[in-house]
Amino acid sequence: MRVTVVRPADLAASEASLWASFQESTPALQNPFLSLTFARVVGGIRQNARVAVVEANGHIEAFLAFELEPGRMGMPIGYPMNNLQAFVTRGAPIDARRVVRKAGLRGWRFIAAPLEQDALVAHHYAGTAVGAPVIDLSDGYASYFSGRSHNLATEVARKRRSLERRFGPISLEWGNPAQEHIRRLMDWKCARYGGARELFADPTARRIVEEFATTSDEDCGGLVNVLRAGDRVAAVISSLACHGGLSGWFTAYDLDLRKSSPGTILVLATAEEAARRGIGRIDMGAGQDTYKFRLANDSYPVAGGAVWASPGEKAARAIYRRFRAPAEAGRS
Repeated sequence: MRVTVVRPADLAASEASLWASFQESTPALQNPFLSLTFARVVGGIRQNARVAVVEANGHIEAFLAFELEPGRMGMPIGYPMNNLQAFVTRGAPIDARRVVRKAGLRGWRFIAAPLEQDALVAHHYAGTAVGAPVIDLSDGYASYFSGRSHNLATEVARKRRSLERRFGPISLEWGNPAQEHIRRLMDWKCARYGGARELFADPTARRIVEEFATTSDEDCGGLVNVLRAGDRVAAVISSLACHGGLSGWFTAYDLDLRKSSPGTILVLATAEEAARRGIGRIDMGAGQDTYKFRLANDSYPVAGGAVWASPGEKAARAIYRRFRAPAEAGRS
């Protein structure tokens, strides 16, 4: 096995074509966060972005995008804004530990990797496997929505009417990349969540979100949808598109309107228009938020973990995690 580490922009056209063919060959890899475009956009903003090119018998068998952190530690590329991580491969067997070691890394962490990727199964952390919720639109929006709970349908209809009485008709703007909407989304997110304030205090994170608003590559295109009530912007969602599907990224809404659930109304409006445009799937990410499972009608399994170059460090980390969890539970 040979592993070469390069910057995403340094991959040649032939390697880019191979990456795309690997993604297209495996449904679990057909996700914009695993695309070369995602790696390249991040790499244009964060100078520590890298790709490990894995070769066997003179042929490229896999790619692994990551960010190089201090201490020779690899993190998901675009961390913590990357919803899915994995080796992008044709399906050939991969020794993940050898790849990490030959890439010069002490370890590589992953937050959510498809459970079906065999190369990472031995490196999952216990208790991290969850279902990543999905809105499956393959049978159309009407079929999808009819399968949601009666309470959800009634609640959304009532809140939608309330918004319209106060401000005017509800409308969806599909694909509006105006920077004022991106900034509004990030500001709303920061106003509600401490984690978002910490994330967007990093100027590179803001630049990445802004850059994807106007990215339109086939393997990873940005999509910004805006929900209006009359002339008032009520909610904004930023998604990434790939292979006939969408991956939800960031959703935020006007906190003064939170009792009217504009975020939920926007997700449903996006799903309805997506189905009309022939988009069959909206991946909502592995976060276990309650609202996602109210809206989802499918899921796929993912897990987190880390690949350590040294078996000794893997054992030490396992001991650390075993004792850390009870200690943190006792403080909660």
